[in-house]
Parts: sequence; structure tokens; C-alpha cells
Amino acid sequence: MSFEDTFYFLSMEEVVINRSYVKFRLGVLGMHEFDSVRKRMSVVIRYPNDAVKVLVKGADSSVLSILAKDLGKDDHARRSATYSHLTEYSSQGLRTLVIAARDLTEEELELWQCRFDDASTSLTDRAARLRQTAALIECDLNLLGATAIEDKLQEGVPEAIESLRQAGIKVWVLTGDKQETAMSIGLSCKLLTPDMEQIIINGNSENDCRKLLSDAKAKCGLNLSNKGSQYLKCNAEMDYLQRPERKEEVPLALIIDGNSLVYILEKELESEVRIIFLCFTQHMDLILYCTF
Repeated sequence: MSFEDTFYFLSMEEVVINRSYVKFRLGVLGMHEFDSVRKRMSVVIRYPNDAVKVLVKGADSSVLSILAKDLGKDDHARRSATYSHLTEYSSQGLRTLVIAARDLTEEELELWQCRFDDASTSLTDRAARLRQTAALIECDLNLLGATAIEDKLQEGVPEAIESLRQAGIKVWVLTGDKQETAMSIGLSCKLLTPDMEQIIINGNSENDCRKLLSDAKAKCGLNLSNKGSQYLKCNAEMDYLQRPERKEEVPLALIIDGNSLVYILEKELESEVRIIFLCFTQHMDLILYCTF
């Protein structure tokens, strides 16, 4: 679609597009709605020339991971430009989506339709079966590009958050945004302030997260005795958590991205994370979870 295209009619079975006063009818063969596991949605479309495509949009972390292997110089250039645009958009606090597509063969279409019909009418494990069916076609995609929109804050939000702060109320935030987007929005709504010391955990592996967590403990001045560590595993008490006096008290903000959340919630790291979180609940001024 170009910027001259307009939707003329939209239903569950067809889409009519008006292009230069000529109407094109596209058949909607099925749709996989967005869910928090896949972090994307897709629609299967039959074009007037009988070609069938699957169109996918979703979070960059979700869609970029299911693209086809680099298809050549043009594809590499498109991907590089899109990555650059995503970083730029996120730093401006814009909400981003990545769009991709691929052609489906008649064999792929027939298999998907059969599985889709069965999953859609299933009375047990319907959501899981639909996700498995979506995986049949949401793969080896060709990148089309990315979109970005501004989701403006409602009137009075920054002032309300500032009032909470002045009242001594701590703020924890869970957001589906990218880390860069969340931080930019956090600054605009006064969740994050320029004087805050930011502790960012965005590791790409278990070892990265372990090191970042260790650095975070040192940064917030957490002292923990061995006795306290063993006690916390069973009782989750604060008795053995002490934060030493700092010469200059600086507000602290913890920022964790989605990938790190997966790693740090592993059983092996669970006790360490629990201890740090206990400290944060007492001493952090803000905790910002970015699930994407």
C-alpha cells in the first residue's frame, strides 16, 4: 500500500482498498490475533491475482526473530535502515511495530487452513493450538519496514506522578514498550528525573544478568551477610538487608528489559533476584519493567 491507498471497506471476510479511484478486493482467509506470548498478530490475505500472503506485525523483538535469512544486498540494506529507524523512534518515545510478510504456497495454505479450522473450534487448549498453527506460517518472513506513532500522555499525568513522589509513594511500572521507549516516556511523564541514578539490567545471557545484578547490588550499597542470605531464602525478611549511609543520597531507578526478566527469573538466580528486589522495595524510588 502507498500513502494514496485508502481503506474503502473492511470486514472479517474481505478488505476493499481504493487506489486512485480503483477498488481492489482482498479476501481475508484467517487471522491470528495478538497475544502476549507471540507479541504479534498476522492475517492471511488472498489477492485479486490469486496470490496468497501472510502479513505480520508486532514487537520488533518478536518479528525480527522470525525473518528469513539475509536474502541479499537489498534485504541487508533494508534491515540496517529499519534497525536504525527503530532505535531513533524509540529514543523519541514513539511506539513501534515491525511489519513483515511472505507468500504462501497452495500446500502451505491447505495445511494451515486445516489446522486453523481445527484449532479455532477446539474446546480444549484452544490458545496453545492457535499459537502452534500460527507458527506454521509466521516464519521465514521478508521484512517490509517499521511504523511509529506517538501515544500522548493524558492531561495531568506528569503532575499526578510528581505529587505521588512528593508524598513519598514509590512507583513501580510494568510496560510493554522497548527499553528506550519506556525510558523516554518515563522522562516525559516525570517518572524518571535527570538527578536519578539509573541501574539498567539488559543482559543477553544468564552470565550477563548475573554480573549486572552483582553490579546493581554494589551500586545501591547493599550489604548482605551469609546468615542473611540463608534466612531470606526461607523467610524473605528484611532483617539482614542493610544499605549503608551515603554521603549524598541520590534517587535510584531500576530499569529491566524483557530478555533480562527471562534470565533473572531462572531458578538458579531466583534467590539472588529476590534479595535485590527486597532491597529495591525499601530503597528504590522507581522500578521500571520493560517486557518487550
